[in-house]
Amino acid sequence: MHIESEELVSSKIAAFQGKGSRNNKLVLKILALGGPLIKYDIFKALKSEGIRNYPTISRRVDDLKRRGYLENAGTRLIRVGKRVEESHTYGLRWRGFIACLAIGDARENLIRVLENNHLLEKVLPNSVSKQIIIDILKELFSQEELETISKGILEGYLMAIPENLEWINEGELVAYIVPALIKSSSVWTLISKKDLSKLLSIKGLPELLLTMTTGFEMQLNQSLEAIKVLKGQLNQYVATGREQLR
Repeated sequence: MHIESEELVSSKIAAFQGKGSRNNKLVLKILALGGPLIKYDIFKALKSEGIRNYPTISRRVDDLKRRGYLENAGTRLIRVGKRVEESHTYGLRWRGFIACLAIGDARENLIRVLENNHLLEKVLPNSVSKQIIIDILKELFSQEELETISKGILEGYLMAIPENLEWINEGELVAYIVPALIKSSSVWTLISKKDLSKLLSIKGLPELLLTMTTGFEMQLNQSLEAIKVLKGQLNQYVATGREQLR
């Protein structure tokens, strides 16, 4: 990524700042590419990255979950000595997905990330299959174009959100896809050249996109009303000050 993108990432993704940032990136990358895993499997996968202590990864997973990048994705039976017990698996939330797009390996494998994680299922109506969306994306876009989209979505999100990624709740993160696409001229230009009729012909998808767009419009209208109120108060204050100076 170029320097502007790096500055956006460092300023708006708090998990990639300060102590623990390297391990946070490693955990997110493993889960992005491989899908939900238990803590011990994350640790084993990261041994090749120089990670030697299981508690280090356990703390990173707990911290990323607390901050909304990860969630409990389910459970898996594991054997501990002679006992068999359930262990939580951890997967990406939308905040974790956006953050992982700042990591080269994840950004370059957008389809793999979408296939191995449960992100699309959370937002698509029941009538729309995740696999249908993925198959059409593969048909519409080349690997290079998908990388452009990944980078553009990241940059668009980080430019669209007001400050820290962690300050945006999960529902709003999904709604921000509209302003993110608008902010990213590279993605917007790429999409505008494609015939999206096949994608938009999927039952339920146009309605979903309309709902998301309407939600963003409502956010803008609310912000505009707040600005008008503030402007009115400022005008009144300035006018009062001028009267007092006469």
